[in-house]
Amino acid sequence: MANRRPRVFFDHDGGIDDYLSLLMLLTYDLDLLGISVTPADCFAEGAVPATRRILDLAGRNDVVTAEATIEGPNPFPDDWRMDSFKIDAFPILNQTGVIAAPLSDHTGQEFLAQTILASPEPVILLMTGPLTNLAWAMDEHPAIEVNIAELVWMGGALEAPGNVSEPGHDGSAEWNVYWDPPAAKRVWESGLPITMFPLDATNTVPVTDEFLRAIGRQYDYPLSQAAGTIWALTARHEMRTGEDYYFWDTLTTSYLAAPGLCRFDEIGCDVVVEGPSQGRTVPTDQGRPVKAAMSVDVEAFYDHVLTTLRR
Repeated sequence: MANRRPRVFFDHDGGIDDYLSLLMLLTYDLDLLGISVTPADCFAEGAVPATRRILDLAGRNDVVTAEATIEGPNPFPDDWRMDSFKIDAFPILNQTGVIAAPLSDHTGQEFLAQTILASPEPVILLMTGPLTNLAWAMDEHPAIEVNIAELVWMGGALEAPGNVSEPGHDGSAEWNVYWDPPAAKRVWESGLPITMFPLDATNTVPVTDEFLRAIGRQYDYPLSQAAGTIWALTARHEMRTGEDYYFWDTLTTSYLAAPGLCRFDEIGCDVVVEGPSQGRTVPTDQGRPVKAAMSVDVEAFYDHVLTTLRR
């Protein structure tokens, strides 16, 4: 019997690389059940229509998007969140003047829960933002846990430094955890299989000038053109933060099609919920085990992204 296509639900938080993850995800041989958008690294008013326009560009009007409504206790800077409006306005995503991809009547957190509950087979949950919607769903609909085959998540920092630079914080946390530390702790207390892509792995694959030139050479492909235009915003990120932009979410997404790109270790870790280290994912022998990506075949990853967006 042929292997069934994996069933995947995608929860993202509307940052630059979340849309790039979506472009890649739409080329993979899998069954995309739906999308929820968390209002973390975005304003939902820009991120939800941008997500739907990308679905239209890829001819995927069968995929439903839903807007989540839960806010985390530690908001992303508004300046970062404004990028969602810029992407929603890109000409390549606005050629028809209408959006055909459907919008759910449910909140994003309820849509995530109901979609997973309704699946006849366990679902891979791909999350490239905070774990807020999942934590809510497990509290409100506990039965979903047994129908999640694997949580594939971009978040955390184990041995690597964090990327949070906020007053009163010691800088040890990664933003997707810091936005809502109690949600991450709730997921850590579950029995879900977690495959984690921390900064230890993602910060080995920066968005380089060489890569941007390579994507520019394949602008004849609409997905490459959309991706290249979105990646152009990373230059502004580097100017305003003084830090490189990395393939955080796209590396995580690539796992669904090319799991061999990374080396994984099983690591025990815990989540700090309060104090100056809140949001830190701390390696500890007493922590819950996770499958953590620790290194990447960098050149093979770049080639995978370029090849994927030429399909």
